[in-house]
Amino acid sequence: MVKWITFILAAVGLSAGIYTVATAKQELPKPPPSRAPSVNPFARGVAAIGIVEPSTRVVSVVAPDPGMVTAVLVESTQQVKKGQPLFEIDPRPLESQLIEARAAKAVAAAAVERLEASPRPEDIPPLEAALAAAMARAADAKDRLQRTVEAIRNGSGNESEIARREFEVQEADARARTAKADLDRLKAGAWKADLELARSQLAQAAARLESLAVMRDRLTVRSPIDGWVLKRNIEPGEFAMASPQQVTQAALVLGDISVLHVRAQVDEEDVPLVKTGAKAVARLRGGFGHDIPLTMLRIEPLALPKTDILGTPTERVDTRVIEVLFRVETGEKDRRLFPGQAVDVFIESAE
Repeated sequence: MVKWITFILAAVGLSAGIYTVATAKQELPKPPPSRAPSVNPFARGVAAIGIVEPSTRVVSVVAPDPGMVTAVLVESTQQVKKGQPLFEIDPRPLESQLIEARAAKAVAAAAVERLEASPRPEDIPPLEAALAAAMARAADAKDRLQRTVEAIRNGSGNESEIARREFEVQEADARARTAKADLDRLKAGAWKADLELARSQLAQAAARLESLAVMRDRLTVRSPIDGWVLKRNIEPGEFAMASPQQVTQAALVLGDISVLHVRAQVDEEDVPLVKTGAKAVARLRGGFGHDIPLTMLRIEPLALPKTDILGTPTERVDTRVIEVLFRVETGEKDRRLFPGQAVDVFIESAE
């Protein structure tokens, strides 16, 4: 009985297997694509991936020095002019140095003014009086010397007395000359070398103040171009970096989107088919079918590794591309192109 049951089960399994194999050969219906594929509109053409960019390319604006942001003066999508303030960095560290520099300049200016105003009128009379006193002592010494000489001639006194009187005359004359030299030096005013040194110190203090003022002005970051704010990544109170590693980390991202460009990456194998001035169109990815006319601007004369390849020596694939720059024709703003957006680029190829 068990043997017959085994045979029956085997037969049933064999039949099921044969049925499964027979029905598997039937083709299942294929669902239609959700959208039509993007087809090259040229009879002979080259396809490439393009990235939309502003005519100025993307400009990453960063802080000149690391610091805390105190104010952000623009918003995303806002149009800005070259030189317009964008955001400000905390100026207090520089403000303290400016206070010291202003005081140092004032001290240097006062020193120059003091030297230029010399001599003081009230300093002259004391030196004139000192000169008069020195001359009087010199005259008195000469008079005593003469009387001593006459006394010796009359038989009173000695030779040593004459020598002592002569020394007194020499000392009095020296004091008189010193007093006159001091008076002449005072009347001559400041020494030219001292005045030049003081003026140089004033110029140095002024240069230091001007340098700090320039550094203070740098803390107000201004727009380097005429364009639009494409991205705002900073808020008041945050710390702004001076050298972010990525564009997305820049404080602000600017670009002139009044004219858009498309930078297409053409594989190196297709480069010989691309000629200068060739016709080209861009198409939004997703099969919407909008052909956007492009005008070729130039072919960049440098081969680069493809963007999805790191270019490290350990990689076995070495695909390189040539960048071709196109201008989006005017009147195509309604296509809703955005900087950084990827589009399909089709370029008419040569024979």
